[in-house]
Formats: sequence, C-alpha cells, structure tokens
Amino acid sequence: MRGERLNDGLSVTTTGSGPPLVVLPGLGQGADLSVRVPRSVARSSTMLATGFHRTVHTIHRPPHPPAGMTIADLAGWHATALRERFGEPVDVMGTSAGGVTALQLVLDHPGTVRRLALCTAASRIGEDGLRGLLRLVGREREGRSGAWLGSGLIAHGPVRVLAATTFGLAGRAPRAPGEAALVEAARGWDVTGRLGEIRVPALVVGGSRDRIVPPGLLRATASGIPGARLVLLRGRGHFTALLDPRLGSAIRTFLDG
Repeated sequence: MRGERLNDGLSVTTTGSGPPLVVLPGLGQGADLSVRVPRSVARSSTMLATGFHRTVHTIHRPPHPPAGMTIADLAGWHATALRERFGEPVDVMGTSAGGVTALQLVLDHPGTVRRLALCTAASRIGEDGLRGLLRLVGREREGRSGAWLGSGLIAHGPVRVLAATTFGLAGRAPRAPGEAALVEAARGWDVTGRLGEIRVPALVVGGSRDRIVPPGLLRATASGIPGARLVLLRGRGHFTALLDPRLGSAIRTFLDG
C-alpha cells in the first residue's frame, strides 16, 4: 500500500472501492504516509474498506507541525485537503483524537462533511483522561516508558496487560512530535456549546467504561447534536469499544443511510 503527501504536512493512503469514506485515526506513533505506510495502518484501512464497502482515505496528521498548533489549525488543514480532493461533502469517521479534529472540522468548515461518525470521541476530553495523556507524553519526552500508564487509559483487566506489552514493544520507536502536539492542543478544547450548529447526520459510539471519553460526555455530545444517534457499548473501554463488532455494525448501518 502506498501513500501520498497532502497540504500542510498531511498525508493519505487510499484503499478499497465504493463511495469515499475519510478516516481520521486516533493517537498513535504518527507517520508520513507518503514515505511509509505502517503495517497497522494498512491493515486497519483494508479492514474498514472491506467491511464498509468503501474507498477508505486514511489521513494522518503532520508528523512535524508548526509550534503552537491548535485543533482549529488541524481542522483547517483537513478542510483544504477534503475540498481539493473531493470538491463536495464527504463521509468522515473520526476515532478518538481523530474525532476531535472531525468535530472541529464540521463546525468550522460547513460543506466539507456529509455524514459524521464519531468513535470514542466527544465534544471535550474527560479531565482524568486528559491528565493521563499529558503525563504519558511527558514521560515519553523524558525517555521513560509510558506503556503501563497508557494501557490503563484505554483498557482494563487482561486486555490492559496485552496493551501494555504491545505499547512496550512499540515504544522503541519515538512518537512523532505531531502526536504529542495534538495532546497539548487538547488542553482547554471544548466545543460542547457549539454542537447545536451541526447540520449533518451524526453518530456517536463509545464505551461505558471509557476513561478518556466517559459515557457522560458521549451522552452530552449526542444530545447536543440535532438528530444524532448514540450507541453506548456497555462494559467497553476506550480501546475495547473499537474491537466490539457492534461498533462496526452501527457505523455500517449509519453510513448506508
């Protein structure tokens, strides 16, 4: 799978066939997809394209953004990319940190988004979750492992142990500065008061045990968007919600309209 460079340091990889679906992924190691498409990105993009019968355009944030990057900046860069690439509104699925950008995008740039699917994302990040994310990137800057801390933010029980092991292995590669910059940009980010401005169909999906985006925030986001639908997956955390087959089923039904 190959990628290409977009404007403002964004990059994209495309796979599948069918109507377009833009995917904005959550926090990760970060990568310039025009240089290399990580196996995890290729695998997830292919699974989404196959499961949803879509042409999936996975867009990555700039690995090295300018100092002081804001969520509004990110949304503006994505709006330019979508207008140049499609020339009309397109379906957008934002997961976790990608959902933050997607919400800002649909608010600041009407006419770029046709339908909005938010997975484990809300109109703000929970205070406990944000503190944990800031501690995580702080540890990583100091060269210390954040595997156990990070795994506790997204999972619980045996899945947390598995996630910690996976993070520990991945931690050998440094996180792109743009990923840490996104966490910093989330300080004080809150668009709850603007949700009533959204005029496109929206779906909010998340877990009832999510520490980063607690269920109260998911409910408030869905109730604030006119006509939005909420799917709350009982017993699921930030990561395990993404593995639940009910999430894929809900998004597929939503996208099929």
